[in-house]
Amino acid sequence: MTDALPLKALHKATTNKEPIIFFKETEAGEKEQTDSIKEATDVQFGNEKTVTFKLDSITKFYNEDKPQDLRSVVFCWLHDKSSIVDYKNECSELGIADFKFLVKTELTTWLNGNSDSCTFNKEEDTSKKALDSKVVSEIAGADTTSKKHKLEDPQMERIKKFERDSIDHNAALRGTKNIDFGYLISDAKKFLHQLKRAKTSSQNYAKNSTGTTTTKKQPIIIVSPATTALLSLSNIKEFLEEGRFKEPIPSNRPSEGLVTIRHPSDTLVSAAQQIMVVDNVDMFSKPDYWDRVIAIFTTGQAWQFSKYKYSQPDRLFQKYAGFYFGYSGDPSPQQIKSWNVNEIKVDRGDKRFRDKMIVRDFWAEIDKILINKGYGKPY
Repeated sequence: MTDALPLKALHKATTNKEPIIFFKETEAGEKEQTDSIKEATDVQFGNEKTVTFKLDSITKFYNEDKPQDLRSVVFCWLHDKSSIVDYKNECSELGIADFKFLVKTELTTWLNGNSDSCTFNKEEDTSKKALDSKVVSEIAGADTTSKKHKLEDPQMERIKKFERDSIDHNAALRGTKNIDFGYLISDAKKFLHQLKRAKTSSQNYAKNSTGTTTTKKQPIIIVSPATTALLSLSNIKEFLEEGRFKEPIPSNRPSEGLVTIRHPSDTLVSAAQQIMVVDNVDMFSKPDYWDRVIAIFTTGQAWQFSKYKYSQPDRLFQKYAGFYFGYSGDPSPQQIKSWNVNEIKVDRGDKRFRDKMIVRDFWAEIDKILINKGYGKPY
């Protein structure tokens, strides 16, 4: 049986920067503090000494559709800053279940407070179901009680004897000849269907096949892993957040292969205001990762797309917005002219006064893409 309480306690401790303390049971049956998560049996989140949780307890955090134990979730958080390779190696050594790259990223992003929700944490869906069930049962109970009172009320029975059927003005004016308006029903159904589709595309929540509501996931931007790329994981955050371009430094590339860009907006839902940027698609294990892609940066080298959903550039940039980033005055690769790719050119050296204007125009284009993908706020 899964439990939601440990995840809530862990989330509270991590967002408030509180300690995580491990305990192991001694031969005398007492709890003794330890630094080893492998030999630990219990864990304490924060400074509340009277509340501990079993590390082997099953939580409502799911990996590959299976609920995970608390030990695996805590161990993943403790390796927030570790590379995916080091994290998986330590999991193997300690015999702890490891999570995939994007599962690990979403969990740590939620635990450090940079995201309001986590896709793989099922406790939110469960609470919503319970709330809906409670509301339905209360309404049904009230309706049943109301009918019962009606039937048992002798005054209502007496009045009912004097009831007579009445007609409204539409029925009175109809005449003796009935008119069939059935031919309008199909048109009305089509119109309602179009309204529902338009409303759904502008909402932050969407219905899945089981009827539950799920939040929109963070959008993704892909940059080229080529060392010749002017825009990479080492400098894209400063450029898009602060409007200042600096030459990329390959050694500054984050070890986890991912950065998060803040994009505050009054017209977009909260999920679209934290955008993931990656340069490697090896971890795109599910089709819905490609549904979240909103832009692809290229240097004009076709080998970049060998592992993409569409390896042919002509087809790829019909499905996704493409961008080429280069210096003003330098010739662009000839092949991108036929790839449906937008060109972004920055000045060399210290001429940085145009950077903010370039970034502003880029975000204006990205906002249009996000709204078309359903990330716009409902009005």
